[in-house]
Amino acid sequence: MISNTTNTCKILVKSCLLCMLLSLYAHGLDSKQLFSTLNKMLQSTPESKEVSMKMISTEASGLKDFSFVILEREGYWVPLLAHENGKTIIIATPDLILSTDSIVEKNLAKAIKKSQEHNKQLVDDSVLKIFSTHSSNTITLPNKSAKYTIYMVLDPNCPYCKNEVEKLQEYAKDSSLVIMVVGILRQDSLDKAAAFAKLIKNTKSKEEQIAVLKRVFDKGFAPSSVRYDDAKKERDEIYADLALIGMNLQQAGLQGVPYIIKRPN
Repeated sequence: MISNTTNTCKILVKSCLLCMLLSLYAHGLDSKQLFSTLNKMLQSTPESKEVSMKMISTEASGLKDFSFVILEREGYWVPLLAHENGKTIIIATPDLILSTDSIVEKNLAKAIKKSQEHNKQLVDDSVLKIFSTHSSNTITLPNKSAKYTIYMVLDPNCPYCKNEVEKLQEYAKDSSLVIMVVGILRQDSLDKAAAFAKLIKNTKSKEEQIAVLKRVFDKGFAPSSVRYDDAKKERDEIYADLALIGMNLQQAGLQGVPYIIKRPN
């Protein structure tokens, strides 16, 4: 699986704060108090309902009286550092927990990796459904001998997405490529993605599709240079499709581009 946790253009999407079978009361953790504390943190108003959560695992942290806990909410996992009394909770990220203790570092990395892998699988599955639903808004660059299929969500204003476009030939050596160009970073992104959707309709070969892709991702590309048939109607339909895709990707949990999924054939 290709990592996309670094060099990513972030989308302004409210991320899931806490995502995570009651299992063991390991290390003396007061899980009842833990859930009570979490619900108090999550309730914005007195009328707010309690949030349903499950404990996936508790692991030794290397710190006295503290454990790394993975909780699940709505399918998503989040790692926490929790005191055994359940009253003190810290979201476990490398930015919030700094330690030179090798045991703590190792256990922290393990908890974060376990959660990230689970959550990415959930997002991947949801994003792939969007590729299937909106197949008319994707281009496919097939490879008959491909061992993998790589799915890419790219925004024309994302410099890291442009880097991925430059590496398409490298990816295509052993993979088929399915690419969705979206407009989710800003208004100009939507204009460029709409222009791409219009231009790609007139291509017939893989080479032409790649040429259009590179043209739209060029820094100097002006979306206003693209003319639409029956201008307003066609343009509005394309924009409506792109807006729906953007909303669906947000609901799927996608938080940045490029978003890349690599699956074996």
